[in-house]
Amino acid sequence: MPGEDRISALHDDLLLKILSQVPTKDAVTTMVFRHCSSKRWGLVWTMVPKLEYTDRSKEGENSIWRLIDKSFQLHKAPVLEILRIQIDHYQFSNDADIGKCISYAVDHKVRELTLFLPSQDSQPKILQLPSNVYTSKTLVTLILSCSALVVDVPSLPCLPLLDTLALLGVVFKDESSHVRLLSNCPALSYLCVHRNMSDNVTRFIVKVPSLKSFTYSQRIRASARPLVLDSPGLQRLSLSDRDLDSIHYMPHLDWADAACCSAIKFPRLMKFTLHLGCLDDDLECSLEPLMLFLHNSPILKVLRIDYDVAIRSKDIPLSWNKPSSVPVCLLSHLEIFVWKAFGGRSQEREFVAYILANSKCLKTVRTSPSYFLEEKEKEKMMEEIKSMYRVSASSQLLPCTRMDMWI
Repeated sequence: MPGEDRISALHDDLLLKILSQVPTKDAVTTMVFRHCSSKRWGLVWTMVPKLEYTDRSKEGENSIWRLIDKSFQLHKAPVLEILRIQIDHYQFSNDADIGKCISYAVDHKVRELTLFLPSQDSQPKILQLPSNVYTSKTLVTLILSCSALVVDVPSLPCLPLLDTLALLGVVFKDESSHVRLLSNCPALSYLCVHRNMSDNVTRFIVKVPSLKSFTYSQRIRASARPLVLDSPGLQRLSLSDRDLDSIHYMPHLDWADAACCSAIKFPRLMKFTLHLGCLDDDLECSLEPLMLFLHNSPILKVLRIDYDVAIRSKDIPLSWNKPSSVPVCLLSHLEIFVWKAFGGRSQEREFVAYILANSKCLKTVRTSPSYFLEEKEKEKMMEEIKSMYRVSASSQLLPCTRMDMWI
């Protein structure tokens, strides 16, 4: 019928499901608007099991905090499954009690807690997670991003269901806080760590038997802040840092993206990306560790070499010596070889020629010339690669594409 309000006829459960799909600010606005015609509308949103606040504007720093505070006061759902707060530009209001909001969420059996807060350049307000976060029996996903956030782990933490943890630019109270946290997450499968200049941990130790995927990066290179990795169950690994104190045996690793090569054995590794020159302009690169790595990865199928596009490859000293024996993976498994930002130096050409001449199962070879080369140099380099001997007659030589980033 004309003028009929079909939305008002929907059951509360369906309305809650709809409201859970939009940011809390929009849900509250909609409910307040409709409350003018029906008191029911003014109450439905208070039972939503998900609160999500996203604000990227630069207007009035206190408005978002007022919304958060008011919506928490009115929230009546017995369970709050998801709490997400992402604010890009505001400085923390004196009235903002983030800890109170987080504590409320934990007490109401939150399963996902995501907190992205801006860093403050002057007089930062120190934030601490409430203690009940570290003993939550329901938390499955915890994502923390804020340089003013201090992770102060109590002596007896316990997060039995935590599966995904991201620590992005946070600060730890002491050297052992992160160790206590990780060692008391028996179900942890996915871990992402980004360390910035304010990080106060010297040796970052990751010893998690249940861990399946680990991503680790540092904002600056700091030889005094190495990584110790001892998680034998890892299947996927991404490291954009060369400062490794030690990496222990990882027999289940099948995908890796790294700025260095390890001498340990990787019996199940199938895909590997090596980043060269991504940290220091004057860093000397050697391809010998890569050859050792290939010897230790007998079933590797995809090998990708990637120069940092911001660094001219010819400015990075490179060494290469032909090995005495051919890695098994070249003889029986390697199918895809990609070199991005190929510089065409003699060592690089010799390495590529070696790969092509010994990879019997090779199907695809993709190369892209360095951004810094002249057009004539690029053409000459590509012609030279085409003329190289390939033991796999069926292999194809193709240019790199954007999709090669995801091989």
